[in-house]
Amino acid sequence: MTNDMEFEAIIFDIDGVLVDVRKSYNGAIIKTVQIILQEVFEINNSTDYPFEVMISKLRNTGGFNNDIDTTYAIILILLYCVLIKKMDSNKTIEMFEDIIKKLDEKGKDSLEKELERDSDIQSIREKLNYPYGTEDLISSRFNEIFYGSKLFKEQFKKEPMRYFDNPLIYNDIVIINEETIRLLSQAFSGNLGLISGRSKVASYFTLGKLIKYFNEDACVFLEDEKREHSKPNTFSLHRVFDKLNLKNALYVGDSMADLLMVENFREETNKDRIFFCGIYGEGDEINKSIKKDKIVRNDGITDIINNSQIKINRSDMNITTTSSSANTKNIHKSFLIQNKNRLSLLRKKLFESKNADIVIENVNDLPNILNITKN
Repeated sequence: MTNDMEFEAIIFDIDGVLVDVRKSYNGAIIKTVQIILQEVFEINNSTDYPFEVMISKLRNTGGFNNDIDTTYAIILILLYCVLIKKMDSNKTIEMFEDIIKKLDEKGKDSLEKELERDSDIQSIREKLNYPYGTEDLISSRFNEIFYGSKLFKEQFKKEPMRYFDNPLIYNDIVIINEETIRLLSQAFSGNLGLISGRSKVASYFTLGKLIKYFNEDACVFLEDEKREHSKPNTFSLHRVFDKLNLKNALYVGDSMADLLMVENFREETNKDRIFFCGIYGEGDEINKSIKKDKIVRNDGITDIINNSQIKINRSDMNITTTSSSANTKNIHKSFLIQNKNRLSLLRKKLFESKNADIVIENVNDLPNILNITKN
């Protein structure tokens, strides 16, 4: 730890930092989008779109930390392109790129404002009726898919109505090792906190026994709070600082919303009170995954990438289009495989360009970066 970076607590985001959510939350986004498009709007070609890339790009705007907002945004953009602009999937992907460039940390509000510049989207918005608590079409479908029957009932105090298959929360993969969290807890006298868009129910389910390492007073689960408190709002940072009476802390996150929250907090307080650690990796090497009510361990192998040999620019993220739907699907599949690591490296470059205090690939690297060793 450098002399100009001293802190008395570490506050973690969960998704993308402690837990790999690509097959859980991301999967719930994709499944919800496809169901709504097909069942409500009779659009059956939803497999033509590179959803993982769309999700990543929306999050990089800083305004889509809420995964149901992200779901809504993808649905709204696709309906705008397909129903209003009468575009095929290739033109839709190109339009998506153009729209994303114009969005900011205001998230869904900035998206609606942008689309309304040249089109009337009111009828679509009325049909989606989002957000409307947990009762609107998008929220209810998403939550049933993610939580499953048992956890849905625990979280929302009611029975699910439509989805009864295996919940996608079972696909959460825990990234952080217990040894890592134990070392950090010892080094900071138990002053470890959580600020997550998840609910307490989802957080406790996935983290399991690891939750004991976090100070309960320093945990904020934003799904359980008012909507306006979502990141990048500084509500949660203020709560943790006040609860622990902190002079300074390190926040560990993986998104632009996390970084913007820290920057906003600095502007509201003393800029030396909070530092930011950006996580850019995807957690592919991790060996713990949630499967139903138990933890299953698997051996994993991670490819080693020489960053200096990979050149990233915006054109790398664009998809070459063809008129053939079959060819488009193959291109999308190839694109996702080839750009899996490029998405991570783009996030790394983004954090570096924003002068993040620490930038690391994996949360398990943190003890080494902070010069924390085993006793």
